[in-house]
Amino acid sequence: MDLLQRIDLPTHAAAAGARAVAPAAAEPPATHANGARPAAHDLAELLKAALGPRWALLHPHIQARFALAQGQARAEYVGDMDQVRCTRLGALFARLIRYARVLPHHNADDVPFRFDIEPLQRGLGWIKTRTYHFAEEIFSFRSRMTLGADGGLLEHFGGGLGMRVRLEVLPNRLVFVDDGFFLHWRGLRLPLPRPLWPGRFVLVHRDLDAEQFEVSIDVVHPWFGPLFHQEGRFQRMRG
Repeated sequence: MDLLQRIDLPTHAAAAGARAVAPAAAEPPATHANGARPAAHDLAELLKAALGPRWALLHPHIQARFALAQGQARAEYVGDMDQVRCTRLGALFARLIRYARVLPHHNADDVPFRFDIEPLQRGLGWIKTRTYHFAEEIFSFRSRMTLGADGGLLEHFGGGLGMRVRLEVLPNRLVFVDDGFFLHWRGLRLPLPRPLWPGRFVLVHRDLDAEQFEVSIDVVHPWFGPLFHQEGRFQRMRG
């Protein structure tokens, strides 16, 4: 099974029409008297802080997808995962960390998918919710993405697993690449040794036009090769 689609990334010198599906249930948010929820900040602020001057190089369509209009509390994206693939070893790994609900163990085509991002109410960051509607089950999970003390992105998943994230800006693309994994508990972070990493994680957001974009996700282990591949086409919901 050919899971990996190659993407050439620049070197990094720093050492330090879619079908909507219901999102996972969340705690009731605080609201104004008129019922509107106040956004703590615009979603784009996190990317601006992480990218610095490179924000200006990011395609305007991608910039706009992370902007909240007046009165909006979140950004909602819907579409289909055209392919969701994992090898047998990948499926085993996904089942072993099912408590964290980070990776589905299914192989399927044309999976309705919804992705929601909302800003943290305190501090600069996002809460991200992904929901896959497989024929066998609804697979949903959440994560929290924040800015670390060194200016890099940190993504905290359930079950104590976390990932440092490096951003790359390419023509018509924003690329999220893991920069190492860690365990987190009550604000403490313990780096995971490289042999315990699930593999190199690469997510590519590729702009198609003002309305649509493609996402591809690959996880490739240094010893066992490609474990997961997903790709699909999405658009942001209006309103």
